Amino acid sequence: MYGLYPGTHLRDTVDLKPALQVKARVTQVKSVLPLTGVSYGHKFITEREMRLAVVGIGYADGVPRNLSNRMTVLLRGQRVPQVGAITMDQLMLDVSEIGNLTVGEEVTLLGSEGKEQISADDWATTLGTISWEILCGFKHRLPRVAVGESNLA
Repeated sequence: MYGLYPGTHLRDTVDLKPALQVKARVTQVKSVLPLTGVSYGHKFITEREMRLAVVGIGYADGVPRNLSNRMTVLLRGQRVPQVGAITMDQLMLDVSEIGNLTVGEEVTLLGSEGKEQISADDWATTLGTISWEILCGFKHRLPRVAVGESNLA
């Protein structure tokens, strides 16, 4: 249903394309000085002056906390690193290389933008699990929006 294989051994049996995207919006943009601890536990300390963006999605929505400091998102077609601990309903991004970023801009956690793509398989590989476990983690807090036409009757 989501266009993902339940196992790598099935990749040659049928051609699937991911049909799920997970997006969220920037809620704050802030410049921070070097040696600033980011998020709970300061698991990320800035080495230089940086611009950070807060995004309104977290582990209560299904973004695995174990991806903290290990994932990227797509913003304006570019991969942007997530920094600090993923919290219950927020995560932080290093947007130092993104000019004129404003509150409300859309961030793609899973899906594609331009030539870049991030899939549930990517998260699963990082975490040593399967994509279906990732998909089962998305909670009722995330609105579901159907896009495009369905061939189902």
